[in-house]
Amino acid sequence: MKNSMDMEDENLTPQQRFQNELAPISFQELQKFFAKGMMIVVSQQLDMVDVAMKIHEDDVSVIQQWMDNEQLVRAHDEHAKQWVSESAELMAVTVAPWVLVQELKSEVLS
Repeated sequence: MKNSMDMEDENLTPQQRFQNELAPISFQELQKFFAKGMMIVVSQQLDMVDVAMKIHEDDVSVIQQWMDNEQLVRAHDEHAKQWVSESAELMAVTVAPWVLVQELKSEVLS
């Protein structure tokens, strides 16, 4: 028997599900995904939910354009070193098999 929370999740569109799942998480908790090569870094210029939707929809032309512009890149060792040294928290959302991450935007003081 499913509880009401499961039924609510089933009624969500993929976009709503990505919006609900998008949350800050420490890099330490994501290291296993990094180690498996399953992390993609999303530029701060892009909206995480939009990127998740394009990947979910397999919109190859848009994804390729973002990759060509280096707005989507596979997380690499330099990212990991920086995140470990900063004890970084990242915004993350899963679009199986990928985990999309984005560095938290720093607040600009005025």
